[in-house]
Amino acid sequence: MSLLIKNVAIADVLEDKIKTGDIYIRNGRFEKIAEHIDASEVEEKEHLTVINGEGLTALPGLIDAHTHVELSMLSSASFAEALIQNGTTAAVLDPHDAVNVLGHKGAKYLMEEMKETDLTPVWMASPCVPSAPGYEDCYGQVMLSDVKVMVEEYGMYGIAEAMDYNRVIAKEASLKEILDYGKEKGLKIDGHAPGVLGADLDTYIAAGVSSDHESVTVGEMLEKFRKGMYVIIRRGSLKEPASAKEFLDKAGDSDHILLSTDGCITAKDMAEHGHMNYALAQIVKEGVEPLQAIKLATVYPAAAYGLKDRGVIAEGYRADMILVKNLTDFKVQDVIVNGEIAKASYPRMDYPKEVIHSIKRDDLKEGELTIPLPEGCIDGEVKVNIVKIVDGTLETIHEERKLPVKNGALILEDDLMYCAVVDRYRKDGSIGIGIISQAGALQGAFAGSVGQDTQNLIAFGTSLSDMTLAFNQVIVKQGGLSYVRDGEEKQFVGLPVLGILSQKPMDVFVKETDRLLADLWEHGCILKNPILTMSLQISLAVIPEMAITNRGLLDIINNRFIPVCELV
Repeated sequence: MSLLIKNVAIADVLEDKIKTGDIYIRNGRFEKIAEHIDASEVEEKEHLTVINGEGLTALPGLIDAHTHVELSMLSSASFAEALIQNGTTAAVLDPHDAVNVLGHKGAKYLMEEMKETDLTPVWMASPCVPSAPGYEDCYGQVMLSDVKVMVEEYGMYGIAEAMDYNRVIAKEASLKEILDYGKEKGLKIDGHAPGVLGADLDTYIAAGVSSDHESVTVGEMLEKFRKGMYVIIRRGSLKEPASAKEFLDKAGDSDHILLSTDGCITAKDMAEHGHMNYALAQIVKEGVEPLQAIKLATVYPAAAYGLKDRGVIAEGYRADMILVKNLTDFKVQDVIVNGEIAKASYPRMDYPKEVIHSIKRDDLKEGELTIPLPEGCIDGEVKVNIVKIVDGTLETIHEERKLPVKNGALILEDDLMYCAVVDRYRKDGSIGIGIISQAGALQGAFAGSVGQDTQNLIAFGTSLSDMTLAFNQVIVKQGGLSYVRDGEEKQFVGLPVLGILSQKPMDVFVKETDRLLADLWEHGCILKNPILTMSLQISLAVIPEMAITNRGLLDIINNRFIPVCELV
């Protein structure tokens, strides 16, 4: 099969210009690019497809410089379908959620299903599982032996984000061993270091870490950039604090600046707005010049992650290309992968029992969820440490209030909810419980098996009894999202693969989650996306200030557990 795209505007990321011409593709490669190519002159006429590109712009296939399959809650095949239809043809993938669930075997299952798709993955071996050892529990801690399996047996490209930056800076032995191995092997090592600056940043970089996607200010981005790191700008469904335009104006055009979603984009946003094309639209709206933006998502990540024949529309390169309607919202008209029009769907893997029966926790019993009070406190008042949600971000804030206690029970104010995280990996898994604010007052309870990064069970609501039932629905159904109200399950979305992923097509999955979200909003939840907040914010032990893990209420700034309630 060969393709001829006629009269198309071409984004030339090597010469920094838009030019108009024809593109001839044969045997999966860009064979000829010229102002005019006559169909009668091409070598393969019999199976030639001609596309009228007038009014369209051809871009190299987009590359996500850092993301996670699992945050989409879609399996590898569903995920690949979603990305490719939006023009993302390659992605740098950290499978740490799957590794949290099933060790390095979890990553292998993601890789196997991905092989049947047209998405080009650059797999990175997850070094920080769990993300905060000693503060949370998962299937088991990743050690050097696990990383060696992922790199040497599975063929992963490098080491994924070293997100436990405190352990890196402290030169903790087990993580240092992994990073030293990466340096010795000449592997690329990705980072995750929000707020790490100065001497601590120098130590972090010296450990071999070469990138970061977690900066919260332009000043932080500039320091990391000037010290030689790849700075990855993140855009997706979250509000990001640092301006891409301001950073790029100060840093200049550089192949050490990349663009990613970091997986922080919902399936619904992918369906409605796109994927990396949506990330491009966001930074262009901020004022970034379109061609510069395109380079951050094509030629620069291709060079950074070993995709030597990608990221450029030029003769001899692999023909991964998209046709977009404009350089404002980057809506995709056509996607070409390896020289062919992209497929709409891919086969699903038939997973074994260890993948679809991964939740080991026994059902919770009534009364297991309780807020611990100071000894002897029956009536009166206590100081309560609260996790304040900053909606639409990854940020949480430590809030303190004084609340009444009556007959040995804490009385919540109208804008507060209970929140609990349960270890899913042991039959008698531990429970951490706390109080959250700025999420509304949901009638009943919402639970899921998607608490980042460990993928432990998590729930919030105003009824501890409904929380217990919601947890048990997720346990018995081996993964999913459950909304319970007045002792009855009202909504359930199944996530059978590793207890965190659906194999349904994106549009079907979005309809299911839309029904769930509508019910949550109707009954008191005020979060923009309760699923995203539950899965990516409350239990995340590596982004300040507060988290609830299966071990308790965690003060991330000071690396210590604190009581939910204290004597006044």
